[in-house]
Amino acid sequence: MREKLEAYWATLSTREKRLFSFLLVMTSAFVLFLPMQLLQRNIDALKRENQELESLIAEFERRAPELAARKALERSVESRYEIQAPPLSSFLEAKSREFGLSISAVTNQPEVQEGPFRRRHVRATFPGSSLKAAIKLMNALEASPYPIAIERIHIDHFSPGEDRFNIEIGIITYDRQGSSPSSAPPPSSPSSSPPRAGPPSP
Repeated sequence: MREKLEAYWATLSTREKRLFSFLLVMTSAFVLFLPMQLLQRNIDALKRENQELESLIAEFERRAPELAARKALERSVESRYEIQAPPLSSFLEAKSREFGLSISAVTNQPEVQEGPFRRRHVRATFPGSSLKAAIKLMNALEASPYPIAIERIHIDHFSPGEDRFNIEIGIITYDRQGSSPSSAPPPSSPSSSPPRAGPPSP
């Protein structure tokens, strides 16, 4: 085999020998450097993936306090639905007496089913009432540990020059399926503002 190659090589011209040598060098270089090039590309790809992962981890660590606060808020909202609010008319009347307000009329609105929640709704009229006392009442309603929110406030001046107004207040609550009916007022909420009533966001 070697003798045949030597004989074949001897028959080649100088130009053909140079061309053949050049092709042999190029083929050898290709065989040697192609794996190195592929390996370098894989290394570069791994570096980019590592950088992306590091960026994602850094972003997660940066947003961790925000995510924890959001999770705590969701738990706080969910906890408010564990116990149903008492009948709204009697609850509103009892709260009104605490601030020296008298109710002339209470209107229970039709109940509405919204998915797993039942919405209850009541409106009450307070004639000739103190606006300061009404504001205290509304603050107390909003601070209630029950999922209660004020949905309507209408004020007419009852006696010009005096702190006497005709006030209408509407409140709503949402009862979640499986929650326990209220039997006694639960412990007071923390000083931070409680979440507003309404079906929790998904």
